Amino acid sequence: MIDDRSRRTISLFGRRGYYLTRSPVHLRDVVVSDALPRVHLVTPAIVDETIARHGAHGVRGVLTDAEVATFDAFPAERRRRDWLAGRVAAKRALRAAVRERGQPVPDYRGIELWNDGDGAPRFIMTRMPELGDHLDISLSHTDGAAVASVADRHASGTVGVDIETTRALPMALVGRLLQPSEVARLADGPHPAPIVMWTVKEAVMKAAHAVCTALRDVELTWSGARVVHARVVDDARRAIVVRHRSVGPYTVAVALCR
Repeated sequence: MIDDRSRRTISLFGRRGYYLTRSPVHLRDVVVSDALPRVHLVTPAIVDETIARHGAHGVRGVLTDAEVATFDAFPAERRRRDWLAGRVAAKRALRAAVRERGQPVPDYRGIELWNDGDGAPRFIMTRMPELGDHLDISLSHTDGAAVASVADRHASGTVGVDIETTRALPMALVGRLLQPSEVARLADGPHPAPIVMWTVKEAVMKAAHAVCTALRDVELTWSGARVVHARVVDDARRAIVVRHRSVGPYTVAVALCR
């Protein structure tokens, strides 16, 4: 289990938490020295703590006026909870990225997020609007928890993350998302769990959203049950690196696309 009391921030990369990978990864002729960007995970308890630290302001201490309007418009409490977790994770990830660049860190309300026409997250920082052109962000949420990751799109490429509550998925369900080559490979020996295949495909599809719009367009290969590689079908130009890990009750994946 994840002990929320011991960590105010759970980071899948860095000294505050877990790593998906630490090894340099070669993307054909591109070397990503840090392998993959940091992935920030917030549990429901961390979301509650973040809101509580803003006292009487509540969510209005974390969200901009436009974001509050979106939050209030959701009729279902579960949808509101998941959406809020995604915003908290995203703003934590963006604040960390700014800190690592040696720039002044904005408060939560100094960052506004929205979704573009394709559903991808976009952001603006009131004092550094130019960062919206340089930093790529991805987020995902499930059952009140969320992950987010930020990458320098010019230096590293575009990023995609996904989080799912770990559970047994029927292979028949995931099978509808597999290429014939993937189905054939299932009989060759150990393979990733269906929930891992689903999560990895989601992360890669988000990272490669410019050329990939369906999970079936992501083809996976694997070495045993843990090491997974991915490519976008019919697009040999894209170099993709992806990692996954179980963290507490969650399965998390992060991908970079160049």
